[in-house]
Amino acid sequence: MHLQPFPAWYLYTTDTSSVRLLTDDGAPSPELTTEPARLLAEVAAALHAAAGRLGEHELLHLHNFLVMQRWRR
Repeated sequence: MHLQPFPAWYLYTTDTSSVRLLTDDGAPSPELTTEPARLLAEVAAALHAAAGRLGEHELLHLHNFLVMQRWRR
């Protein structure tokens, strides 16, 4: 089965090396780019980098974890 990319709420800015979390519209979310959310953004970026080496089952669990963390805020 071909792995499909899962939705993510982060983007790399073009002018810096920072990672910002996104709103559902795809815009940077100011309340989610503060210090507590930085760890979540770093985890999302690390998952993106490792996604090619993970199986579909692992990706699904990680996606669900990120969604739960996002909605707890």
